[in-house]
Amino acid sequence: MSTLHFNGQIGFPGYVFQVGLSLIEFNENDVTIVYSPALNISGYGYNSDEAKNSFNIALHEFFQYTNNKKTFDKVLKELGWTFKGSKKKPKMEAPLNSDLIAKNPLYNDIINSKNYKVYKEDVEFVF
Repeated sequence: MSTLHFNGQIGFPGYVFQVGLSLIEFNENDVTIVYSPALNISGYGYNSDEAKNSFNIALHEFFQYTNNKKTFDKVLKELGWTFKGSKKKPKMEAPLNSDLIAKNPLYNDIINSKNYKVYKEDVEFVF
């Protein structure tokens, strides 16, 4: 099992989000892919570093787009995230891996038919 752990701060005018995501890294057709089942976002490249950089760009675009469209909460809820706490101090929780595997065919396929490595990486991401 290959899990890459992403930690970072996502900032918007007036908002800062602490993010901790489990990511899956695997190879397909000589391309390295980094995938977040909790956000259904991926990045890719010819090596691990390129894939991580591509993922960071996709993540940035996801947060920026959903924030600009004011759909951030809605999209995360559709992906199975839960929100607790108050509006001023919300706590976002990603769905459980077991739920993601059951509900996400791509993640299920990766877990059941791909080779992937396990490692942890902390990343600071601010814009």
